[in-house]
Amino acid sequence: MKFDQKIQEMNIKMFEIISTKEINYLKDFDRRIHINKYGKFNYYKIYDFNHSKIWNFIYELEEDKVYTLIPFISANDRPDEPYIILSQQILVTYNSNPVLLTNYIKNKIIDTINLYNINKLEEVTIIFKFKKVEINFNKHVSF
Repeated sequence: MKFDQKIQEMNIKMFEIISTKEINYLKDFDRRIHINKYGKFNYYKIYDFNHSKIWNFIYELEEDKVYTLIPFISANDRPDEPYIILSQQILVTYNSNPVLLTNYIKNKIIDTINLYNINKLEEVTIIFKFKKVEINFNKHVSF
């Protein structure tokens, strides 16, 4: 198998595994693989958090792209007021499992309630801060 074919095979496998069976974090990606994280963040707001909203978000992503996602909650959906980041950067693709992502975020909200001794989080907006990242397997990175 030629090098270019191996690269193509790695790309296909990457889309089959990123956040499909377990949540994958950007920080856990092999440092020898070049990841271009430059670019503008986009925002996706979820006012009524449920599985179908996550499903809609996932299926609005481009099929052959990888994204980094930072989920957070906001009480008033105002950028000048405090908000709570629920997780470090997650990698997602069009093939990511929406049920896995929904359960992960639900658990992070429960953890937040317990950690900060909050009685209840009502009517919060869940916001996904996300952008495309480019992953380049054949760019030389020194060790």
